[in-house]
Amino acid sequence: GLDITKWDRNQLRRRLGLMLNDVRTVADLSETFSGLSLEEILEPSDGLQNKDTSQGVGSGARSCMILALKMAGLYSTFLPRLPSKLATVVTAKEDDLNPSPLNPHSSILSPPEWTKLLLARVLCQSIYDNANSVSANDRMEKSLIGTLLLLDDVTAHLSETEEGRLVQNLRSSGAATVLTSTRWAMGRWADRVVVLKDGAVVESGTHSELLARGPQHSLYAEKWHAMTTA
Repeated sequence: GLDITKWDRNQLRRRLGLMLNDVRTVADLSETFSGLSLEEILEPSDGLQNKDTSQGVGSGARSCMILALKMAGLYSTFLPRLPSKLATVVTAKEDDLNPSPLNPHSSILSPPEWTKLLLARVLCQSIYDNANSVSANDRMEKSLIGTLLLLDDVTAHLSETEEGRLVQNLRSSGAATVLTSTRWAMGRWADRVVVLKDGAVVESGTHSELLARGPQHSLYAEKWHAMTTA
């Protein structure tokens, strides 16, 4: 590998996707983006590139939006029910459901839908910045090779089925992904599990390796045993 001090910092920024999550993150961001269309929320920034804003959203950016919605699990179930698809204005505020000359008709989103949309926003930017030719044809496979995703508790509002599908999509994309979670069951999807307690790493290994240590010798196995025998 290459010493990190020798990396091109601009390239590193373009290959890093970050989504932080705490008790206020989704609420604050959903309020910030309320009143914007899906297209405006998802549109990737050119960052270091020069962009001609007079031409609107290009086909490449739109392709990234569609692929990101697919990865986040919004394309087949969420997008079809929106009246204007990507041009639909979305909100987290019930007051916006009463249109006025200053406020266009909006579609209200639930907290889980906002979580997925914010994740799609991060993925869209990562796909756009990756510059991988594979992503140009709307295919998820290997579209994020060379990208590092740091995703903080993004599955908190997802069902078990949605959680598994998201992990499968991320794995298919080829991105190196670090997922934090307070759900012990999440470990079974991971290539490697790192267990933290009081801010320190107490053990690491594969799901099978940690379970094999038994509840007496592994915090992970202890939690799994309690969860599956309750």
